Amino acid sequence: MKHAEVLSRILSTYPALRFEHTCDTVKFGDTEGECTGIVTSCALTIDVIRRAVERNANLIIVHEPCFYTHDDTTDWLEENRVFQQKTALLREHGMVVWRNHDHMHASKPDEIFLGVIAQLGWKEYRKTVNAPVRLYFELPETSVGELAAHLKERLHLTSGRLVGNPDARISRVAFCGHIFPSWNEKEQEATKLLSRDDVDALIAFESIEWTALGYARDAAQLGMNKAIIQPGHMVSEEPGMVYLAQKLNRLFEGQLETTFIASGDPWLSFA
Repeated sequence: MKHAEVLSRILSTYPALRFEHTCDTVKFGDTEGECTGIVTSCALTIDVIRRAVERNANLIIVHEPCFYTHDDTTDWLEENRVFQQKTALLREHGMVVWRNHDHMHASKPDEIFLGVIAQLGWKEYRKTVNAPVRLYFELPETSVGELAAHLKERLHLTSGRLVGNPDARISRVAFCGHIFPSWNEKEQEATKLLSRDDVDALIAFESIEWTALGYARDAAQLGMNKAIIQPGHMVSEEPGMVYLAQKLNRLFEGQLETTFIASGDPWLSFA
């Protein structure tokens, strides 16, 4: 089966996107070649490429950018030695690389978060609240530190950070994605979410430090049971690529094998 046919069949499982510009494009390779197997991963690391070669898989589907910018523009990298060696490795083994980001997040339900919920074992704790909260859970009472340890174990973290009192007792947890600066009212959203009476802690994949993190620190120093745990972007979303591998094995059963390969936590702890 040609790569183009494989990708077409995968795309047929998703509704059409509501916007024209998408990052879900082929990043490398000739889609007219024959697909020998599929690998899913969050990031196109050198190790992921090497392990895909070992699996005799020549289609790699990633969730995040491959060449260091959101749109994977490469004209500025033509003389870069890392880029040259990375693409040479892909070319040597006839690899095709496709990004699946917008389609997974636009799916109803979001496929990345389906993977996250399964990885954490929190399906039974998910609740619906009358607010624009994508993921909200009422967990058995625990401490901030115990919750952080659970995330570290289930998401295979080598590092992680939290703001708040590790001994504070909590149970109501919301995911807030990424806390970025926006220089408008959107910048207030995570702080407003954490300030709610029915939210004890936020899980933020990554964040700046002067908005909701500053609020969480002040609240904790005032004796309030408020906290933010930040596992990191890649490892937080990687369970979604486990879900995608399972989905593709059902879709191509008896035709192609799909294997999930973890790109892993990019951070090393030096504490």
